[in-house]
Amino acid sequence: MLKRWIIVGVALVVLLSLLPACVQQGTPTPTPTPTPTPTPTEPVKICGTTAWTGPMGMSGAMGDTTISLVEYQVNTIGGGLLGGRQLDIIPCDSASTTAGCVACARKALYEDNATAMVWGGFSAADANAISGFCEENKLPYFLWGALPQQLCDLKYTVRCTQAMPSMMLIADDIIKLFNPKTVACLALDTTDGHLYTEGWIDKFKAAGATVVYDEYAPPDTTDYTPYLTKIKSLNPDVLTIISTNEGYLALAKEMAGLGGLGNTKVLCDPPAESAMSEEGAQGWYYWCLWYVGADTPGGKKLEADYEANFGGPVYVSLIAFYYNCVWTAIKAIELAGTTDRVKVAEAARSGNLEWEAPSGTLQINTCGEPGTMPPFIVRIQDKKVVPVQIPE
Repeated sequence: MLKRWIIVGVALVVLLSLLPACVQQGTPTPTPTPTPTPTPTEPVKICGTTAWTGPMGMSGAMGDTTISLVEYQVNTIGGGLLGGRQLDIIPCDSASTTAGCVACARKALYEDNATAMVWGGFSAADANAISGFCEENKLPYFLWGALPQQLCDLKYTVRCTQAMPSMMLIADDIIKLFNPKTVACLALDTTDGHLYTEGWIDKFKAAGATVVYDEYAPPDTTDYTPYLTKIKSLNPDVLTIISTNEGYLALAKEMAGLGGLGNTKVLCDPPAESAMSEEGAQGWYYWCLWYVGADTPGGKKLEADYEANFGGPVYVSLIAFYYNCVWTAIKAIELAGTTDRVKVAEAARSGNLEWEAPSGTLQINTCGEPGTMPPFIVRIQDKKVVPVQIPE
């Protein structure tokens, strides 16, 4: 009897030892399902700073127009960015001051949590101040204008319009168009006003022209009559002007009051377009990044989307400066595939950022610079803009 119980006990022990293996084989432990990383859905934010108030306050209207147009292009036509996220371009008023520009950069970073900053101020001091803040705080900055001149040593600043080499081509165009023997120059008393004008003067002199007048007006000048009276008495072949939207309105009215400048050809910078409806501006030439009606794929898209959004044609070519900056920032974000600021800056300077801007194909190199961008020269005629063919 004892022997039988021993045999039964041994059998039970063997059976129990096999049970875990049977259970393990019959009911495998389930593999945990990884939790997917949530896809961001919040808007992609870009801060746009320019002046809505102060002496340069006319600029803000073009900022508003560009914001409406590009948000329409991205959100309504394109369905958003990075898998459907809405684009939110946040305006910030610099109040026409350098301190205001830096305050906007701080707001973009600390309050708005923006991925990038675009546009800027109207002077070298403004551009350098914004760029300095953005470099220190790793905020990608897509600027207009030829200053700061050297971007290679920077990491977060990208130029979206003409650099200095392209700006110097303007003097070459003036020489080809007019072959002037005498030249007068009137510019704002700013770093960039001096830089551009002095560079052009060197080219005029090298071509054999005599510079008979070279003056710089304070940026807040509202009465140019003393300058214009002197220039008219000198009767130069060409007068170059660098001013602001507000400045050109005053210049046009005061030139008309003087009965014009005789046979002097007047060559201005892009804000001259703001005076297009003034009688005193008829016959002015000005250089521009792009003009309405230019036969470029990017320009045609801008015009078509503008009309679809606003129900009418583009009324001013200056929009190209604002548009270039915002769309270059967008293309950098798309190329990076993220709103991570460091990666966006790296993508912008990867050498692979290229898109069809209104002025033509815009490619940003590894220094954050666009290639050569020859300016267009146009003339105000019958309160319209007419393109000018540059002789070879």
